[in-house]
Amino acid sequence: MPRDMICVYHAADMGQADIIVAWLRERGIEACVKDAFASATLPTSLIVAPRGIEVYVMDPDQAERAALMLRDHFAATERERGPEQTEQTIEATYEECGESAELPFAERGTVQTCPHCREYIDVPSG
Repeated sequence: MPRDMICVYHAADMGQADIIVAWLRERGIEACVKDAFASATLPTSLIVAPRGIEVYVMDPDQAERAALMLRDHFAATERERGPEQTEQTIEATYEECGESAELPFAERGTVQTCPHCREYIDVPSG
């Protein structure tokens, strides 16, 4: 796997990761699942790592666009589910600077940019 690929999403399982990869590809962004072959050979109960299955964008120049598209898609999905779920937040702690923030629940399982240090953060999925 090339080193310049960037993780844009942490899926709950291989099925979700495959769907995200296909969704991005349909929109013209080449993506892949990190270590898809190794993950697929594990028993189902072991497939999900603590941080999830990583979905990578092949072209680093498209990573921010992909992350924004995913965020917007999940935000729209949350709005469709009803106001009681869209008002929820999730707390995330930024690894680089140690700051924490409340993020919209719709951003769970995504990769965001820290407003404090501008580094990437993996938003917990639940």
